[in-house]
Formats: sequence, structure tokens, C-alpha cells
Amino acid sequence: MPFNPDSKYDVFQKSIAIEDFHKYSEEYVIRPPYQRKNVWSKKKKKSLLDSLFRRYYIPNIIIREVRLGENETVSEIIDGQQRITTIQDFFSDKIRLPSSLKDLNSKLSKKYYSELSAKFRRFIDKELMFKADIVKGIEDPTNPEHQEIATEIFWRLQQGESLNYMEKAHARLSSISRNFIVKFSDDITFDYQEYKPVDENENKHKFFNIIDRKNDRMQHLMLMTRFLLIEDADGATDLNNKAVEEFIDEYRREDGVGDDSFEETKLAKNVISNLNTFYDIFKDDPILDEENGLKEFKREYMIISFYLLLRHLKKHYVFEDKEKEIFKEFLNYFYNRWSKKNDDDSNILNFISNRQQSSNNVQIRHRILRLIFFNYLEENNHEILPKDSKRQFNEAERIKIYRRDNGFCQKCLEEGVAEKEAKVSWSDYEADHVLPHSKGGKTEVFNGQVLCKHHNRTKSNKLEKSITNN
Repeated sequence: MPFNPDSKYDVFQKSIAIEDFHKYSEEYVIRPPYQRKNVWSKKKKKSLLDSLFRRYYIPNIIIREVRLGENETVSEIIDGQQRITTIQDFFSDKIRLPSSLKDLNSKLSKKYYSELSAKFRRFIDKELMFKADIVKGIEDPTNPEHQEIATEIFWRLQQGESLNYMEKAHARLSSISRNFIVKFSDDITFDYQEYKPVDENENKHKFFNIIDRKNDRMQHLMLMTRFLLIEDADGATDLNNKAVEEFIDEYRREDGVGDDSFEETKLAKNVISNLNTFYDIFKDDPILDEENGLKEFKREYMIISFYLLLRHLKKHYVFEDKEKEIFKEFLNYFYNRWSKKNDDDSNILNFISNRQQSSNNVQIRHRILRLIFFNYLEENNHEILPKDSKRQFNEAERIKIYRRDNGFCQKCLEEGVAEKEAKVSWSDYEADHVLPHSKGGKTEVFNGQVLCKHHNRTKSNKLEKSITNN
């Protein structure tokens, strides 16, 4: 018996008039969710047009048939995005024919499509074709296996391309951490309900407006992933390329395509809270505009180091308006000192010499930055209030608070509720900080009070909303 493994999909050949990609553009999903929005150089676009007119060999377009309903399909471009967008630009008069075509006919050289005579337009519309391989049998956009196979076909076709680790991780559609990263740090997104790309991502976090780093090679997605790694480790950790890929792969789920549940995790909420604080501190800086972020936040290792410092301060110290202003002043101070790179400034030189993303490098930078920060506080007579290292009341303290307040919810009493209704059973009682722990309140009996679950949740929600807005 011959060896003949079963194929997971079928492929059929077809020739498609290039005019179709312009005339019926809504029938084609040119940028699937596993692809980035890339743009060919003008030179490459003109080279393609030259090849088409000369009938030179052009690799086949790879199209996946995707079924949106019983009687409706769209054509998803697995490979050929740039060829198709070049054709669409040509038909839309966004690009001229190359001057190299003058040896075929001088009336072709440097002409827009609309400037061509009828005979040339007819030739283009009726004669110029792209050969296509149509992939069938993996047509369900809600089927994780079908999406994984389509993604795998795409990546195998990119083997000759120079792709970084984040561009590879971006295609892990079944990873729920990847979905969070793309949703909050990419410039573009994908609408799975309509099954079409969206060129503007309204969910992208404003933090990325204050840093002076581009996103052309997914630098913003890399940063977001590294922030998540820091939260996962609760501090400095290994942030190298392998760690980034492994983190994306760790959260791959069988039904993960289009799943946004990761944003409900503690990791995701902590990162968003920290980025909110970052943005709130620097959003009014005069250097910021549509083209420029803070020059101090140009280098990734600098951004990561200040992220670590910020989260450390928020976790262990009261961090409100006064502390935010100190943090902002410190950035200016540190950057000026960093930019001088004096030979006798050993702390700055050690900070600079540890720019890589290994756990050791990240930890060294973090320790140096904290040292310089607290020296800065001392030299400038600044004070920041530490939070009580003890977060929860112990059993003995809970008993004392309950007996002192006679088991009455203090907020219920303040609102005039009768004692009978204000009484809280031991099993339903929650010991609350009068002055919140986040604002420096001590975890001691004098700062505790009895609250019912309703009032404790109400207070927590108000506090959480305040923290999130910061």
C-alpha cells in the first residue's frame, strides 16, 4: 500500500483578472487577523506593474475561501497582500506606471490608469491576470483548527522573510494573551463579527502616545508583552525574545480565537492601571504632539526601567498627585544625568552598560534606578509615605474591631439605618480600613471598622475606579 496521508484542505487553481481586486474589493479580506498591515516601497510596486505588463512570472496569490453564512463567502488573502494593494492603488490613481515601460509603448510611461487610452485600459481590464491557489475545506472562521491551519500556511510561506519574534507571535490567534496585547497596543485591529480588518484601533492605550518609539516592527506590542512578564513575575525578570514567545504560547487555548477574557486577569488589570498612571503623569507635557513622544522615553530599556520603578512605588508607597509630580521631576533629573554620561558617575554608567533584557540586566537597572530615586528624594527634601507592609487584619484584630463596634456596620449607622438592620453577623462581617491602605492607612485596630458586604464593596469599587482613572 502506498503512503498517502490525508490532506486537511484542498487547493484549486484559478486565474483572476486584476481588475476584480479593485472592482469587487469588498469580496476580499486583504489583511486577515494573523497578518500585519505592511506597505511595499514605491520601487517594489512599480516593479510589479512592469512585470505584469511584460507577462513575467509572478508567484501565485494564495486565497482561502471563508464561509460567513450558508450562501455567503469571502476570499481571505493568505499570501499576496502587497500585490493586491498595489493593483488597487493603480486603479485608484494613487500610483503611476513605471517609466521602464516606455520601451513597450511611450504612452504607458508614468501614466495613471485614468490617463490611459481605451485600448490600454481594455488590455489591463481583460488580459492582465493573477494566478491564484484557492484553498478550500478550512472555511469556518469560528473553527480554531481552521484558523490555525490558515495561519500555519501563512507562516510557511514567510520562511524567506526577515521576521522578528513579535511578528511571529502576532499570528498566534488562539493565544488569549496575544489578543489582549494586540487589542491594547497595536495600531490596527480585526472585526471578527464582520470578518474584516479595521485600520484604526480605538482600544490602543494612550500610554503609547507619550513614548517616542515607532510601531512599524511591533515595538509597542513587544513592550506590552514585557510589561505583562514583569507583572507575572511581580518584578524584574527575564524579558528576552524567548520569554516573550513563551508567554504568548503559554496562553494558547483551543477556543482562543477572538477571546478577550485575558483582560479580566490580574496581570492585565495591573498593567492597564500602571499605564493609566504613566499617561496621567505625562499627558500634558508640552513636547507631546501627533508626531512626537517624550524623548526621555525613546529607548526600550529606559521605558521598562521606569515602568518597574513606577509599579514599585505604587505598590509600596502612597502614590497620588504630589508623588506623581515628584516622579515627573525625577525623570527630567535622571535623563539629564544619563545624557551626560560622566566617567565619575558609576551608577549611571552601570545603568547604561546593562541595557539587555536578561533577568540580571533588568534587575541591575531596577536597583540602580531605585537607589538614584531615593537619593534624589533625600537631596531635595521630598517625602513619600510608605504603605503598611501588612495588608490584612489578623483574626485577633478582626475580633477586637467587631466587639468594639458591637457588630454594627458603621456606614449603615451613618446613613441612619436602624441598629437591627445595621447588625452584621460574624460570617458576613468585613474589616475595613478607615483610611485606605492605598493611601497609607495602617492595618491596626484603631484604623479598622465593621462594614457590611454592600458598603465594603461600594467603597472598594469607588477606590478601584479612582485608581483606574489614575
